[in-house]
Amino acid sequence: MHCLIEEITEKTAVLPENLQQEVLDFVEFISRKQQILLNETALLSEQALARDWNRPEEDEAFAGFQV
Repeated sequence: MHCLIEEITEKTAVLPENLQQEVLDFVEFISRKQQILLNETALLSEQALARDWNRPEEDEAFAGFQV
């Protein structure tokens, strides 16, 4: 059985170059969209996790690791 990346490669290899470019553009669009979602998730998580991070107990626990 072929892995997914091999199947994608085989199918796009037979396309004309202009359609290969369209496939690449779409993949880049999806990648950017995924990165935006990851960044938004990290920002939303930061606020929720800050309640735990910003406690005196946490400061004491990591005091020895500060530069």
